[in-house]
Amino acid sequence: MMRICGVELTGNDAIICLLTVDNEIFNLPECRVRRVTCQNPDTSNDLQYFQKTFVQLMKDYQIDTVVIKERMKRGKFAGGANGFKLEAAIQLASELKVVLMNPTDQKAHLKHYPLPISFAETGLKKFQETAFVAAFSYYASKHVW
Repeated sequence: MMRICGVELTGNDAIICLLTVDNEIFNLPECRVRRVTCQNPDTSNDLQYFQKTFVQLMKDYQIDTVVIKERMKRGKFAGGANGFKLEAAIQLASELKVVLMNPTDQKAHLKHYPLPISFAETGLKKFQETAFVAAFSYYASKHVW
């Protein structure tokens, strides 16, 4: 069984979506939280607490891979400094396997292995869509084209 957590970083939040796959059938299990918040990413105590909380959540749900939607470093759609701090905190957690997935790769994977249902049919909240797409595109990337 494959257990994936898709993550979108926005402001001080890590918005998450869990995806499990067993025998090519995917499931979106309920999670006790939809986002993990870092109150003040400028303090090391808050960043450490965020990291500890995030890692514990991944352990509790036995997540194999955390997939973060990569953000632009420059330009009009560049990510903010706080988001990059949260990304680093997740990436530096030695207990986690973390993958960054850029939007171009996501589109390519979904082109060859499209979503079998519309997002509206997933039962997830609208703000979780990007995290869901990140998780599913990682799953799609594991299929040989």
